[in-house]
This record gives sequence, C-alpha cells and structure tokens, in this order.
Amino acid sequence: MQNILFTILLVLLLVNIKWVLIALLLPFQALNNKRLKQKQTSQKPNPLLFALCAPYVLFERWMRYGWERYMLFQVAEFPSRHVRRWIYALLGAEVGPKAVFHFRTEIRQPTKLVVGKGTIIGDNVILDARGGLEIGDNVCVSSRVSIYTLQHDHRNPEFLPAQWNAKVRIGNRVWLGSNVIVLPGVTIGEGAVCCAGCVVTKDVAPYSVVAGMPARKVNERPRHLTYQFSAKTSRLY
Repeated sequence: MQNILFTILLVLLLVNIKWVLIALLLPFQALNNKRLKQKQTSQKPNPLLFALCAPYVLFERWMRYGWERYMLFQVAEFPSRHVRRWIYALLGAEVGPKAVFHFRTEIRQPTKLVVGKGTIIGDNVILDARGGLEIGDNVCVSSRVSIYTLQHDHRNPEFLPAQWNAKVRIGNRVWLGSNVIVLPGVTIGEGAVCCAGCVVTKDVAPYSVVAGMPARKVNERPRHLTYQFSAKTSRLY
C-alpha cells in the first residue's frame, strides 16, 4: 500500500513539477522584480536585496531570460483570477482592486505595468509593458487585444528597437474591442472606444470612437459615463 501511495505521489510530482519549480522560485523572482522596480524609480540599491535574489538572477541568465516569460504563460492558465492577480502584483505590477485578468493574459515586464481598479482584461490579451503601460479604471480590454510599447525599426541596419520608452497610456472607461492593436507611444483618452480590429497608431481624443486600419475617428461617445465594473465573474475563470 505504501509503495502504491509513493508511486501515485511521484507521478503527481512529475506531472506537476513545473508548479513545484514555480512555487520554489516565486519568492526569489518577486525579490528580483522588487529590485528592478527600485532601479526603475532611481532608488538607492539595497545590497541585502541584491544578495537575496542573486541566485535567481544567475538562474535567469542561464535560462537566457526566458524563465519569467515561461512562468507567466503558466500562471495565465491557472484556474483562479484571484491567484493570477496576486502573482502579477507580487511580481511588481500595480493592480487596482477588482481588476480582472482572464485566461492567457501575456504580460511582458510586469514591473512597468499599472492596471486601475475595476479594469477587465479579456482572454489572450498581450500587455507589453517593457516601455511602460498604464491602464486606467473601469477599462474594458476585449479578447485578443495586443498593446505594444516596443517595436523594431525596419530602417535600422541592426534591426534595433525604434523606441525604447514608448509608454502607452489608456484612460478611464476606455473600451478596446476584440483584436485591437495599440502601437507604442499612443495615448487613448478617457471614455474612448476603439472598434474591433482597428490598429491604433496615434493618440485618440477622449470620448472618441475610432475604427479602421489605421484607426480614424468615426463617432463620439456620451461624456457622462458612470459605470463601474464589480469583478464578479466565474470562480474558475
């Protein structure tokens, strides 16, 4: 009987070894991201903090800086929005109360991500925060939206990024329809609507409705918006 139980436990461990590794590395990953956040805000480096996260830094270098991205892919499919939000915040993202991240949200560099209260992030969304990404309160980001803050310059002989700090800012109560693409450096004003499938290449005025590729103003939205999202959704979602 003991052999059977041991075998079952061993099989479960092997099947879920990635979660064991994630759990073991998460505290060190969180410390390292805290160190990176201090560096971003030009705070005085903490030698003790660096010493504590040094093993993780070496591991990440050995993994060619692929561990965090792999880990975030796994977390994005964890069947609890509460756990996902907690982990994103632990890794340095500023996440407001009642914010919801649905399945398969892809986050790049969570230390530069800000998500306001009541904001809903749909399925299969890409949040590229490497250049800085600020999303306001009660924003609706529909499924398969892609927001980029870094891109390559096709004219550069080394194919280097065109902009290193092209922060994207999205105001309160903005609605991004399904499959919208937002390019680096764009600011989308409060209450604006980006219709499904549009490509936003330049700033969008508050309460404007834009559509097309590239996105152009086609209408306006009422200015007296009062709705607030409650974050009530499926417990396994």
